[in-house]
Amino acid sequence: MFLGPTRDSQKRVARLVRVVERLLDVSTPSESQTNDYEDNQATADRAIAVIRIIAAALDGLAKAGPSQSLTPTTTQRVFLLAYGWFASIVRTGELIVLGHENGLRHECSASARTVQQYTLALQWLTEGGDPAFDAVEADAERRAYDLVKELNDTGWPIPAGFTMQVPNRPAKSGALEEQISNYKAMCVLYRGGDKLYVPYRLQSGYAHPSYVGAQAYLIPEKGELSPTAVTDTYAHLIETARCLIQAGLAFATLLVDNLLAKEVANAQRALGMEFVLWERLP
Repeated sequence: MFLGPTRDSQKRVARLVRVVERLLDVSTPSESQTNDYEDNQATADRAIAVIRIIAAALDGLAKAGPSQSLTPTTTQRVFLLAYGWFASIVRTGELIVLGHENGLRHECSASARTVQQYTLALQWLTEGGDPAFDAVEADAERRAYDLVKELNDTGWPIPAGFTMQVPNRPAKSGALEEQISNYKAMCVLYRGGDKLYVPYRLQSGYAHPSYVGAQAYLIPEKGELSPTAVTDTYAHLIETARCLIQAGLAFATLLVDNLLAKEVANAQRALGMEFVLWERLP
């Protein structure tokens, strides 16, 4: 028996699943007006090439080490946090490539959602500098306090080497701390950011147990079950390639060396599209 009350409701939700995935195809305000790609294998192949170009650039950054030259307004602590986020974006992108190469397109949804959030947060950090870093650190301290309290309340031992033990839970204060803990609050800082938040919100059904998440493996039109997700889009992969380009553009603003910026330009040529960073509202 299929989940849900009626076959008609199954069909409606199945259509919603396709709409949610297709939302990633909609142009964002950061995209050049000339960009119009086809959602097909050829574009997916170019997206994979983009991700591999930027992954190779990440390897070069790692070899250069933490002492590489930074712009005058970039502090070491902002650089290190931004590098960690950039690395996470790129490696998750490689994970999404592996999924697509092994017939797991739909299953990449939750990872693609994470990439989108990290990418905007990376730009937010590079623009915000030390005050943004302070907000991230305060958020980490609140989360660490909550974790320790949860461990104590449930009788779990504190893991060896766990050093983030704060005596009191820091109160949330200021707009930056709200933005790092509330993705929607971060999105609305940017032109068209409310539209950016929509696919993130809708994809929560794939990141958490939900009714919609189950429908990807049901074929209500035929009354059949599917061992693989029913999807005909490469949107998660293509959107991830876009995010890696934008993440590269954001991280490159911290560096004196322009090697990363050059590789991002190469990636854009490989994809056949040009992107810019999201525009911050005044």
